[in-house]
Amino acid sequence: MTGPDAFRAALAALDLPHEWQVEVAIRPRRRKTGIQVNPGGGVAVLIPPTAAPEQVARFVGSHRRWITEKVESATRLAPDHAVKQFVDGEEFNLLGQRYRLHLVDAPPAGTAQLPLITSDGILSVRRQRPELVRRAVIGLYQQVGLAWLHREGRQYELDGHITGLTYAVRDLGRRRWGIYEGPPKHATTLHWAVFGLPTRLIEYVFAHEQAHATRPGGQPHGRAWQRRMYFWMPDWRQRQAELAEVGRHCWLGDHQERTGG
Repeated sequence: MTGPDAFRAALAALDLPHEWQVEVAIRPRRRKTGIQVNPGGGVAVLIPPTAAPEQVARFVGSHRRWITEKVESATRLAPDHAVKQFVDGEEFNLLGQRYRLHLVDAPPAGTAQLPLITSDGILSVRRQRPELVRRAVIGLYQQVGLAWLHREGRQYELDGHITGLTYAVRDLGRRRWGIYEGPPKHATTLHWAVFGLPTRLIEYVFAHEQAHATRPGGQPHGRAWQRRMYFWMPDWRQRQAELAEVGRHCWLGDHQERTGG
């Protein structure tokens, strides 16, 4: 088996752009050479153990135009997610509405619990350590989001002849907005951060997963899935493109500790 240095030397001879940050990875289970463009524009060359350096270099060279297009797209859409400090007046988006954070020592009169959102755009959370405020806010997103899924899901279930579907809202990491899990789970799950997106994009993510639920055993994004999406949401491709841009700026839970002044 040829070592990584030999492949690096062969690729260096191609004089590839420095900003591609090309890495090589020998994958024992691979049968063919592959190229992966990562978020932010880095390029990974995935190499089977039987490949020769000159073969890999020819393969990469023949895909130079494709790599250029993918790197440009990945760089343009690189994540730049919001970071919160959890201070009074900080803004949070929830189900298409904007709320200003208000840290309090006790629930407002006439209310039973915190956190709490009000019609005048206030998000009240108990004053405590930032990490605990963060957890409380995310918990609210989950609570409000789950109620929304149950409410909005009814029409999809009727239209799509979906029965026995369950819903959940949780953290799905940094690459997934939602997932549908087929039988026996038969469940649609959305990332809590979805509910900080504009409403039309929340609707897109939900419809995307619900379309999967109409065909649990079907091809994931095949013709039948696309027909269902066009039926439910004729402009779904436009919303998909919007999500790629808007989603890279949304809040995924990142926070920064306040420094003393």
